[in-house]
Amino acid sequence: MGSLASQTKGVLIVGLILAVASWGIVRDRAEKVWFDELEQEVLEDTLILTGELEVVKRELGGIISLYRSSEFVSREEFGVYVQPLLGNHPFIQAFEWVPRIDHSEREGFEGITRAVGYAGFRIFGISGSSEARQEYFPVHYSEPLPNNEQVLGFDLASDPQLLKLANAARDTGRAVAASRFGQVPNARSQADLIILAPLYNKKAERTEERREHLKGFVLGIYRVQDMIDQMVSRYIPKGMNLTVYEEGELVEENLLYGSSLKNPAMKITNVVNVSNRRWFLVWQATKEFRDGPQTLNAFWVGVAILSGALFLSVIIEIMASRTRVVENEVRVRTEELTLANKKLVELNDLKNKFLGMASHDLRNPLASIRGYSRFLLDKGSQVKEDTRQEFLTTIKNVSGNMLELISNLLDISVIESGQLKLNLEKASMEKLAEEKIHLQQILADKKNIRLHADFDEVPEFYFDANRIGQVVDNLLSNAVKYSPPDKEVFVKLEAHEQTMTLSVKDEGPGIDPDEQGQLFQHFQKLSARPTAGESSSGLGLAIAQRIVEEHQGSIGVDSQLGQGATFHFSLPMNKTGS
Repeated sequence: MGSLASQTKGVLIVGLILAVASWGIVRDRAEKVWFDELEQEVLEDTLILTGELEVVKRELGGIISLYRSSEFVSREEFGVYVQPLLGNHPFIQAFEWVPRIDHSEREGFEGITRAVGYAGFRIFGISGSSEARQEYFPVHYSEPLPNNEQVLGFDLASDPQLLKLANAARDTGRAVAASRFGQVPNARSQADLIILAPLYNKKAERTEERREHLKGFVLGIYRVQDMIDQMVSRYIPKGMNLTVYEEGELVEENLLYGSSLKNPAMKITNVVNVSNRRWFLVWQATKEFRDGPQTLNAFWVGVAILSGALFLSVIIEIMASRTRVVENEVRVRTEELTLANKKLVELNDLKNKFLGMASHDLRNPLASIRGYSRFLLDKGSQVKEDTRQEFLTTIKNVSGNMLELISNLLDISVIESGQLKLNLEKASMEKLAEEKIHLQQILADKKNIRLHADFDEVPEFYFDANRIGQVVDNLLSNAVKYSPPDKEVFVKLEAHEQTMTLSVKDEGPGIDPDEQGQLFQHFQKLSARPTAGESSSGLGLAIAQRIVEEHQGSIGVDSQLGQGATFHFSLPMNKTGS
């Protein structure tokens, strides 16, 4: 018995050591998994914010293109162009046209502006009437005009900081931004963002030429708080906090957005570029993010190991014949580990598919962009204009395909992580379908494909217009991609008693019945291929299915080889947003 008791003590000591060691290992692993999830969330949200900021910059470029395409842009034409942009982005305080006016032109410029309906128009500075100088940069147009009338005539050159910003834009030929600037009359606070984009009378490559041929600036004023709220706040999960600082030290004076947490569990800082400026994004996480590290599992692992040691000691003490019980316990544990390992293999396969998809479908387009751009840079002015346009168009198309792939990967990541949230609002399915058909018709015209609409009267009901718009876009774009030139696509909208159905019928090659079961799976590319070499990520229909199912609806396909395909989805016409 003395020898047996000694063995029992040894088992208990070893069990205690293993329990403590396992508790520490599992706890550290849980914290690392939690941190990795935080890093992934930060990466995804940063990519979203970067893409939205790029859209803001391109909108200013669009206004510059408007001026380049016309000798003169009237106030009405300016307003007509920017109004849709203002409607899409409520965070825009104003778009403004700021011409360059020489001193000799000042009196005539003021007179003409008064004559067209602005009787009190005059060029003024931060201290009242603008002092005489060689040139002025007065605000001539401002949209929306209500609440911004007071800025008309304000001379940016009257403020040293704004003049420095304007000169930087003029001399570099690029859009420049600032969040700490002088007293622009219609800027709500110094936390607002302004972006100045220069416009020249003719092509100017050197600094002297840019100064000589400067025509003026397009100025955008953005409310940073509202802008970041609209761009990224809806993607930030519970337990995460974002603060944004202007370039420099992370102090209160440079804070642009949010408020810092006092004692976060984790913090990650990264950087995004806004024209010539850098914003520091500080992401903080509390234990509420993904319910914190799952350290409770570590406790139970330790308890389980210690319990096992106690159990084993009892077995040794009482009877050796209970070995069968231990063997049975081992078998059960082995089955559990096998099932857990199988699940890990499945998750690893999904991860590898994500990585393989990204590396394969991004590497080749990036190589193309790099090759074309290097050729243009090496050859410079030796490249013929039609060749230059062809290369730039290719770069634009390839980068658009990359952006679509990244958007799909982000969407499927959000869906698979269970973070898909619907914004249910009362909307018109007819209007949504008409808008998407109009947009797709532009692409279909390249293949001489006509889109036909046959709509029943469908009452407005509650659904997420942005997400269902993705579904309609996907079905329409697939119909155009897989249809040969000179064919037709038929879009039908039907209303039933409690549901509505939208179907898209094409005249493409159809889908093999053996492949139809794979259509709505991740990364599926079937035997049917796009007829004009268009790109396809194999994710669109999987995303569409999850969006429709989140609306409590259904999606399906009817097709036979050689007879085209009809994709359709149905949604319940909910009268309330619950």
